[in-house]
Amino acid sequence: MSNIKNEPRIKNPIVVAVREQLEHRALWMYLLCDEAKKKGLAPEQYAPDAIRRCGLYQGAELRRKAGGGDSLKGLKKTLFSKPAQWMFEMDIKQCTDDHLDIDFHYCPLVKA
Repeated sequence: MSNIKNEPRIKNPIVVAVREQLEHRALWMYLLCDEAKKKGLAPEQYAPDAIRRCGLYQGAELRRKAGGGDSLKGLKKTLFSKPAQWMFEMDIKQCTDDHLDIDFHYCPLVKA
């Protein structure tokens, strides 16, 4: 088993500031879920439906921005833009219409 290291290499102040906002959102989400659990709501009772709604909503918007269609090249341009690549320290390994291979080297959500 490999040891996952989640340490950022990019230290640009703007990137750091945006990552701090992402971390704050992740903490906020965790605390909401923790409070729901304390009140007897199991995450599996509500989280899958909320995640699905978010994915469908954002997915439709991403497809629209990419010009419609099912090509992963459009997804790369809209979701995995240069700023996103900096935030998550992504390496785009391969991108075709049918295949998108990305290595993520840092995640501010995991850090939070």
